[in-house]
Amino acid sequence: MILTRRAAVYGSVLAVTIVAWILLTASGAVKPILLAAPLDVLGELGHLLSHPAKVLEPIGVTLAEATVALAVAAVAGIVTGFAIGPSELGVRAYEPLITTLSALPLVILYPVLAATLGIGSPSKVAIGALYGYFPVAIATLRAVHRVDRGLLTAARTMGARRIALATSVVLPAVSSPVIASMRVAMSLSLVTIIAAEFISGAAGVGYQLATASQGLDTPALFAWVVIAIALTVVVNIAFTMVTTLTSKGIER
Repeated sequence: MILTRRAAVYGSVLAVTIVAWILLTASGAVKPILLAAPLDVLGELGHLLSHPAKVLEPIGVTLAEATVALAVAAVAGIVTGFAIGPSELGVRAYEPLITTLSALPLVILYPVLAATLGIGSPSKVAIGALYGYFPVAIATLRAVHRVDRGLLTAARTMGARRIALATSVVLPAVSSPVIASMRVAMSLSLVTIIAAEFISGAAGVGYQLATASQGLDTPALFAWVVIAIALTVVVNIAFTMVTTLTSKGIER
């Protein structure tokens, strides 16, 4: 029932948006250079999809950058969480700092990264990893800090060493929030990388958006916007499924 209601709400919003879009473009209230007509956008989408390489190659570049960024963010975030989480003093000292930094508009650092690493993939991976790092670090830190001390004490009395404690007690206890944070990290990394490609890129979905925008090709611009939105939604759904299955597997 809830899913049906959500689908109805989303469908209604989409329908209203499309109707408003058609009315604005058909009436001439908005110039075509600012807002392309839906049929023109569909035509451009059809043209792009009829040449799969034109779509799959940029998507592949963006997904590769986002995957590497997530891997870097996950490793760095988990290490940070496990290093700080067990210490009450460490949590009090560093959690407010990490939380504050996560709220900053870190994209302003991209020009520095581009100047240092170039406009290729390394700078995109760096800014994507930076955005993905904070949700993983915060979730891991909090989850490790909240692990039942009684379980740790019991494991120690049974002779468990530090590595055994981490793998057999702490890891299962923190797996669900950490895996959930990776889904957020993936979304943030992907969106940030697309934005970075738009600012100064040589390939990827964001670069295609920038090329269409600079060429004043409004139908192509909106077509790539649709592709970017679809890519983000599909990746989010796929990653949600993977993380859900992974969480269930760990719990078993």
